[in-house]
Amino acid sequence: MREPGREVTWAELDERTTALANGLIEDCGVQPGDRVAILDKNSIAYLELMFAVAKAGAVSAPVNWRLAPREVRTVVDDSQAVLCVTGEEFAAHTDGVGTRVLRFDELPRSDGPDPRRDSDPSDVVWQLHTSGTTGIPKGAMLTHDNLYAGYPGILLECPEMREGAPALVAMPLYHIGGCGWAGAAMYAGATLVVVREIVPAALLRTIVEERVSCGFLVPAVLLFLSQVPEIQSADLSHLRRILYGASPITPELLTRCVELFGCEFTQVYGLTETTGAISTLRHDEHSGERLLSCGRPNLGSSVRVVDAEDRDLPAGEVGELLISGRQIMRGYYNREGDTAEAIRDGWFHAGDAAALDTDGYIYIRDRIKDMIVTGGENVYPIEVESVIAEHPGVADVAVIGVPDHRWGETVKAVVVLRPGAAVTEADVIEFCRSRLAGFKRPTSVDVVEAIPRNPTGKILKRELREPYWQGQQRRVAGSGV
Repeated sequence: MREPGREVTWAELDERTTALANGLIEDCGVQPGDRVAILDKNSIAYLELMFAVAKAGAVSAPVNWRLAPREVRTVVDDSQAVLCVTGEEFAAHTDGVGTRVLRFDELPRSDGPDPRRDSDPSDVVWQLHTSGTTGIPKGAMLTHDNLYAGYPGILLECPEMREGAPALVAMPLYHIGGCGWAGAAMYAGATLVVVREIVPAALLRTIVEERVSCGFLVPAVLLFLSQVPEIQSADLSHLRRILYGASPITPELLTRCVELFGCEFTQVYGLTETTGAISTLRHDEHSGERLLSCGRPNLGSSVRVVDAEDRDLPAGEVGELLISGRQIMRGYYNREGDTAEAIRDGWFHAGDAAALDTDGYIYIRDRIKDMIVTGGENVYPIEVESVIAEHPGVADVAVIGVPDHRWGETVKAVVVLRPGAAVTEADVIEFCRSRLAGFKRPTSVDVVEAIPRNPTGKILKRELREPYWQGQQRRVAGSGV
């Protein structure tokens, strides 16, 4: 694996993680099943620590480095970590956490053989906290078996990720799209090209200079890369495939990226709780109506779409997506009630509003709690966002429901304009007139500098909605993520 100024071979990785595992055991007292919190941006040292923790029989509990110090303390304390390892940049964020704190450069190492602590496939190895868009993050417990159940499916859909091939690891390692992808690349024997953080122009240079063959990126990063002027002349002939997912993508952005990058694009769908991807839309399926799909279930995964009583719905009808298979998490750490609510009769309730077609393709309409109910009609924001994104003057868009005394709530669009564009509220509404039913069209449009997103590119709808719903006694569907 490589990062700027450093390269580590597989033999060196094995040697270093063994020494670190022994140090964790002997000097830090780490026992099987203990949680070790990790707070830093991407690095080879981060990946080494995750493997050393596993060799010690313990559980890595990565922490989102974008969190405020108070939020970091909440997540670390919720994980009940016996140790918190932090990068120098975030050392101050760990003040007040209820456990021992060490910087990466302070980690102990000890000579000796691999500790080879006994483990079972059902043992937890990673504990990833959900993004928190629905409230306080919950620790999703992922087992060895969860990880190994998913790797073959990723390799099947990304044959370019093979021994020695440069695979981009750019998404944050505290997220399943980062550590899960990195794990799959290591499983394949690929050469990991580790990017510390997303800076679009620098990321493009890395892709070119490292002659990256494949990578996983979220749509927001694809949007940023597509706006880097140098991409028009960049040599991307070595790039074979980009997998994308974790948040919705508009057909307009996808079409533009296919033209700019000149490689195959594969969409994957999954969640932290499903250990990442459980469905795939292959490159040759990116056409027509299927552009709105996230593909069909991967080998070993099954899906259903059900109504509020968990009754299966016929093809074409929208309900909640349920998922089963070996990739489903063991549960939420110390949250038995939330676990029982999320996993019922072996089926994980994804919280996504979806439909299946007659061929088994999955169409995610939106998060169920993002749905707007206006005058008794359901509006899925992603449908409206996809239309507005086609406007030549719009660079980014989010659609939310806001209070309306007549209809309960109504549709509002929040847009970011392209440089130099002069687009009015009336222009956007008129653009939608022939493309959307009347109840789906925005009744108001706000122009902003940037749309708030979490690190995986998901729009923070709750943050957008909050100013409009303050003081409201009843927040109807779509108001509280």
